[in-house]
Amino acid sequence: MRKEGGRGEQIAMQYLLNKGYRLLQSNYTAPCGEIDLIVYNDQYIVFTEVRMRASRDFGHPLETVTAAKQKKIRKTAQHFLLKNQRSTLQPRIDVIAIDAPGGGFEAVEIEHIENAF
Repeated sequence: MRKEGGRGEQIAMQYLLNKGYRLLQSNYTAPCGEIDLIVYNDQYIVFTEVRMRASRDFGHPLETVTAAKQKKIRKTAQHFLLKNQRSTLQPRIDVIAIDAPGGGFEAVEIEHIENAF
């Protein structure tokens, strides 16, 4: 994980905890890919992709979630659900995009897309 990715995941995790979600697992890895954060609440188990940019010189963070990346996230979420069948929660895939000038140590802008794909 790159340094920026780790910081972005910390920011996203705190954001989700503040919204009432509980952390189930971070950096879940399967043969088909990786999911940054898996959180849950009373209704959903949420597979969360975190994208952070220190500037928009190379586009918005959401633009980096390509069709290929979406496919990997779906397969990895399915892998998790098959291995952990005890969950009766509705699965959902979210994306959290973070604009973080200065690397996320100052003010950040968070965009949370629920049920992103």
